Amino acid sequence: MLKRTLNRMIEKKQTSAREIAEFAGVSTSTVYRWIAGESQPDFDSIRLLVRHLPNRKAQEALLHAFTTGSGWTFTRPDHDLDVNRDGAINSDDALDAAIEAVRTSSHALKEVRTACLNGNTSAEQTLNLIQLLHHTTQQCTIAQHVLMHMSDEASKRKKAKLKLAR
Repeated sequence: MLKRTLNRMIEKKQTSAREIAEFAGVSTSTVYRWIAGESQPDFDSIRLLVRHLPNRKAQEALLHAFTTGSGWTFTRPDHDLDVNRDGAINSDDALDAAIEAVRTSSHALKEVRTACLNGNTSAEQTLNLIQLLHHTTQQCTIAQHVLMHMSDEASKRKKAKLKLAR
């Protein structure tokens, strides 16, 4: 299934074998062996490839192909990374998301303390705690994605500078 997915991505011009190799940190001949079904990429190669592929559909197709038949699953959260809505994705967004995560965590922990002191937690309180902790996790994930986005953008700028220097 992985070889069909890689072939399809190349045929649909979502990427090229050379670009796959560059993103995954392997040689082009290794990519052709994956496409021919002669070998399989390791987890790190897939992780790097998915992280650097600019096409979201290609990322999802690759993850689906890689995880099919295994116990692995993947989810792709759709969070707006421009947390403060200023039109830029930068460290302010990561900090705002992290601050919101800490704020929500603090609130959730106070709720847990109250529930423990009362000794009787209702179903409604439990659901509220789960929702607060879920929100905390989402904010941490957003902060992480903002930082990864910033890292990817810095890498792209560095590559562009290298190309211009040639």
